Amino acid sequence: MSMWQNIFAVKIEEMHVTDPWTLLEDDALQVQACKPGWKEFVQRRALGRFQCSQCFYNWSSAKVHILFHMYHCPGWGTVWMRIFRQKCRRCPNSRLEDPQFSPDTVETILHNLVIKILQYFYKKPVQPSDLLEVVVDRPVTGPHDCAHLEQVHKEL
Repeated sequence: MSMWQNIFAVKIEEMHVTDPWTLLEDDALQVQACKPGWKEFVQRRALGRFQCSQCFYNWSSAKVHILFHMYHCPGWGTVWMRIFRQKCRRCPNSRLEDPQFSPDTVETILHNLVIKILQYFYKKPVQPSDLLEVVVDRPVTGPHDCAHLEQVHKEL
C-alpha cells in the first residue's frame, strides 16, 4: 500500500491539488454504495499479475478492477480504495489472490484517480482523453474467466 500512497502524493502535487489528500485501503468497499457526499470512480482495466498461494501458478489479467470512493471537505480529502482479487483456475478450492502491479501501472491508475478528483471536487473540466489507458506490457493469454473473480467484481 505504501507504493500506492507515495505515488498518489506525487500525483496530487504534480497536478497542483493544494489540499492534502489521504489514500487508504478498504476490502469491504462496495460498488455503487457511496455515503452521501462521496463520489465513486472505477478503474476497469488494469494489468495485474497473480500467483496462487496453493499451487504457485502465475497468471496475468488485463481486466483487474479497482474501486475508489472519494470525499472532500474544505482543506482536505480522503480516498478509500479496493482492489478486486481473483482465484486460481487450476486449484479446485482456490483462495482469492491479490494482484501485483508494476509502478507504471500504478502511476497510470492514480493519474486517472487524480483527474477524477479534480473533476468532482475542484470543478476542473475533464475530457475523456485526459484519462490514460493502462498499457499492457506483456501478452495476456486465455479467456477472461468470470467464474474466478471476486463476487463484487462480477457486478462491475
